[in-house]
Amino acid sequence: MLSAPNQQVHLPSRQAVLADLKEKVGSLEGTPRRFARTIPISDFIDDALPARGLPLGCVHEIKGNPAAVIAFSGLLSARIARTGTVLYVAPDRHFYPLGLLPYGVNLQHWIHICAHRQQDLVWTVLEALRCPQVNAVLAVMQQADLTLCRRLQLAAESSGATAFLLGNTAPVSVSLASAITRWRIAPLKGVSGQAFDQAAWRLKLLYCRGSRPDMWDVVYRNGRLESLIAASEIAARPVQRQALASEKVLAG
Repeated sequence: MLSAPNQQVHLPSRQAVLADLKEKVGSLEGTPRRFARTIPISDFIDDALPARGLPLGCVHEIKGNPAAVIAFSGLLSARIARTGTVLYVAPDRHFYPLGLLPYGVNLQHWIHICAHRQQDLVWTVLEALRCPQVNAVLAVMQQADLTLCRRLQLAAESSGATAFLLGNTAPVSVSLASAITRWRIAPLKGVSGQAFDQAAWRLKLLYCRGSRPDMWDVVYRNGRLESLIAASEIAARPVQRQALASEKVLAG
């Protein structure tokens, strides 16, 4: 009796299986559609994001030091809204818009809305996200359940606007039930020779759909975010001075 010849079975690699599974799950979650439009944050941060940039037309959560939170979200909003409108919605009037000028923000495109009651704030954010003339909405919102997050996500997808839901790190602050990315930001001590308007932050990516958590120490300089480690190395380099034409040293 003749036996069947031995046939080698080529199984796909582990990486290929994971990539195929990730693609199938992403298609079910709508990930490709949500990541179709992005804006750059910084090269070394974009490398950690699924589409090499921050996805637009969805909901992001940013928490941490209040001044750093507004500065970072304002910086991102300025890259979205070149001509469109940006709404800042909060339950108080503590917003100081002039502090955003170093981050490339055009205040002519910004509207500040104060909504004291939670239901008024939620209604304002939803209607703003549905408006086609609005490119980004920054809303001070400490918590939101799954139903509200879903409504916010659907409103953002309907118009293409991007929502940044801002909060602090107080014990009463609870993470949102659903968001495409979650960030935490804290101020850092700057490097030697750093100007007062060059903010230094510790950025933590707590969650990103399709990626993994990460952390960066950054400094905002010359209109972009740079690695604080690289900036400190540049500052530590010896300054080259031209040799004196004369060997005489003048003492004043």
